[in-house]
Amino acid sequence: AADPLLACVLTGLGVTSLSAAAAAVAGVGSKLASVTLQQCRDAADAVLATASAAEARAAALGVLG
Repeated sequence: AADPLLACVLTGLGVTSLSAAAAAVAGVGSKLASVTLQQCRDAADAVLATASAAEARAAALGVLG
């Protein structure tokens, strides 16, 4: 989960362990530290209501900023 938004969505879906390249860890950790679990859950719900990857990314951005 090298993408910080994806990491938040996965966390919102209940994933408790993530793997990422060393270069991505700081960005992912920073994003996860800046949002609540409820925001992650809300982002996951928003993503699940979409029909395409582009819509899913936009929905996650809308919730998580």
